[in-house]
Amino acid sequence: MKNDFLEVFKENFTIKILIIFILIFPIVLLIGSAVINTCIVLMNIFFLIHIIIKKKYEIFKNDVFYSLIALWVFLILNTLMNSNFSENYSRSFGFIRFILLVFMFAYIFTFKNHKYKKLIFKFWSIIFAVISLDLIFEYIFTFNSLGFKTPYDGRLVGFMGDQLKIGHWYACFSLIVIAKYFDQKKMFYFLLLLSIFVSFIIGERANFIRLFLALSFLLIIARLLNFKKIILLAFSIVMLFYLAVITEKSERNYLKNRYFDQINQVLKATSIKEINDKNTYTPMYFNAYDLFEKNKILGVGPGFYLEKSHENFRLNKKINGYSILPNTHPHQFHFEILATLGLPGYLFIITFLLYFLIKSFRFYKNKKNPINLTSLLFIFVFLIPLLPTGSFYTTYGASIFWLNFSLMTLGNFKNLDH
Repeated sequence: MKNDFLEVFKENFTIKILIIFILIFPIVLLIGSAVINTCIVLMNIFFLIHIIIKKKYEIFKNDVFYSLIALWVFLILNTLMNSNFSENYSRSFGFIRFILLVFMFAYIFTFKNHKYKKLIFKFWSIIFAVISLDLIFEYIFTFNSLGFKTPYDGRLVGFMGDQLKIGHWYACFSLIVIAKYFDQKKMFYFLLLLSIFVSFIIGERANFIRLFLALSFLLIIARLLNFKKIILLAFSIVMLFYLAVITEKSERNYLKNRYFDQINQVLKATSIKEINDKNTYTPMYFNAYDLFEKNKILGVGPGFYLEKSHENFRLNKKINGYSILPNTHPHQFHFEILATLGLPGYLFIITFLLYFLIKSFRFYKNKKNPINLTSLLFIFVFLIPLLPTGSFYTTYGASIFWLNFSLMTLGNFKNLDH
C-alpha cells in the first residue's frame, strides 16, 4: 500500500498540483505581486520536483533554454559590473523564476494527452467570461460586481482595486481564449467583438490599440477575411464604439476625450516639442533616453531606474528644451531597456526576441497552431515602438510576458515524450 501511494505521488501528485496552480493563474495575476511571486515559486518547486523524479531533463535541451540562460547570465554580469549592485541584484538573480515558468507552461501544454490543456483552456475561458461581464457591469453602473467604485472617472479597474492594469491582462487572455475557439467561427467572431468592445471601454488606450492590431493581424495571417466579413466587422466595431461613447457615465466624456480628442491633438501637432508638451508619456521617454545617453554601455540597472530618473529630473527639468518627467519606469519597453541595460543589453534582448518571433512564425506556418499565433502576436505588438507599455521587470508585467513567450515557443518542445 505504501509503495502504491508513492507511485501515485510520483505519477500524479506534482502534475495535479501544477494544474491547480495553472488553473488559478489568471486570478492570481489580478491580486498582487506578493501573491503572484508566491504562486510562481511554488509552481517552480513542484515543476522541478516532477522533472527530477521523472528524469525529464530533455525539456531543457533546446535553444529556448540556452537563450534564456544566456539572457540571465547577461543580466547578472550587468549587475555585477554596475555600480548600483545592491539595487539591481534581486531583479537580475530573481529572473530565474521566469525562466522556470516558461518551461513549466511548455511542459504542461505539450502533453500528448490533451486533457490537461483542454481543462486549462476551459477554466481560463470561464475566468475571462466573468472578468468581461464584471467590466461591462462596472461600465454600466460605475462600480464592479463586488461594489467597488473606481476612483478614476471613466477608467475601469475590475477586480484590481485602484490599479490601472486590467487592460494588459484583458488583452493577454482575450487572445488566448480566442485561440481556443479558432475553429468555432460564430463563437470566434463573437469573442473577437466582445474583446474589442470591453478593451475599448476599459479606457487603457495603448492596450486597446495593441489588442486591436493583434486581432487584425490574426484575421489577415489566418486568412479569415473576405470583403463581406470586412464590411460586417467594420460596421459592427464602429457601432460598438458609438454605443460605448454615447452611453458612458463619465462626467468628463472620458472615452471620447481619451480615444478621439487627445489623438486628434497629437495628429494636429506641428512639432515634436508640441507633442512633448501635450502628451503624458513623451516627457518620460525623454528622461529615459537621456539616462541612456549618460549610461550607454551598462545602463543604470533594472532596479535603479526610479532613483536615477528622479535625480535626473531634479538636475535638469528639461533636456534640450524638452520637458522630462520621473517615474518608476518610462512606460515604454524600448526606452526602459535602453536606460536600464544600455545599448549592448538592448541589442541582446531585441535579437533574442526577434529570433524566436521569426522561428515561432515559421512553426505556425507549418503546424497552424492558433495559440502559437495569438501569443506571437501579443509579443509582437508589445514591441511596437512609442506605444506605452508596463514595465518589463515588474512581476505582473513579466508574468504575462513570459506566459505568452512560453506559448509562442511551444514548437521548440515538440519532441518531448510525456
